Amino acid sequence: MKQTETPATENNTYTCRQLVVNFDSSDRHNRPGKFYLVSGPSGVGKNTLLAFALARIKKVYYLPSITTRPLRPMEEQGNPYFFTTVEEFKKMIESNVFLEWKKIHNGNYYGTHLPTIQYALENGYDLATDMDVLGCKDVRERFPDHVVTIFIAPPNLDELRLRLSKRDKDPAVTNKRLERVEMEMSHMQYYDYVVVNDHLEKAGKELVKIIQYHQQDPEEHRTK
Repeated sequence: MKQTETPATENNTYTCRQLVVNFDSSDRHNRPGKFYLVSGPSGVGKNTLLAFALARIKKVYYLPSITTRPLRPMEEQGNPYFFTTVEEFKKMIESNVFLEWKKIHNGNYYGTHLPTIQYALENGYDLATDMDVLGCKDVRERFPDHVVTIFIAPPNLDELRLRLSKRDKDPAVTNKRLERVEMEMSHMQYYDYVVVNDHLEKAGKELVKIIQYHQQDPEEHRTK
């Protein structure tokens, strides 16, 4: 995934004055930029599939969210998130820096950086990220001509429950995630594409095909 180097701030936290992607002019398209949004229930494999696809596609930048959660081992600034303080995050809320933001059950904040999206779409750069279904709805309404939405679905709910139980050691956490599944699946009908993640490589190749199709110039679509 293409992304920025660690921002040169004194405390190594993200601030609203920076873009969260370091764009290379050679990746600019001769058209407005596009924004690929991947959604689906927790545990369905969104991040894994997106990483699989972006490793095989040129000229699409991963858009990391900004979060206040602590940096974990093997993570770094910009990968997989930009990390900042609660104080700085609240300043960004007041400055309308986020396209959408939320505070989740554990108290951590997550937000999607609006200036980076605007810059990319206006200058012909393509972005991709994973986002929950409610955030995706907001983005579709804000940028209807630029967004391509892909919903990642589990082969069945039993398989999803099994995946979550392996990932979350606490059954209460698994049950809390499963409570959202019905709501999340109800949004599937509003997406441009649905990819069933029953096999990583198969689903990953399908995601690659979708993104590559939309990377083409519209004139190329009409000739096929």
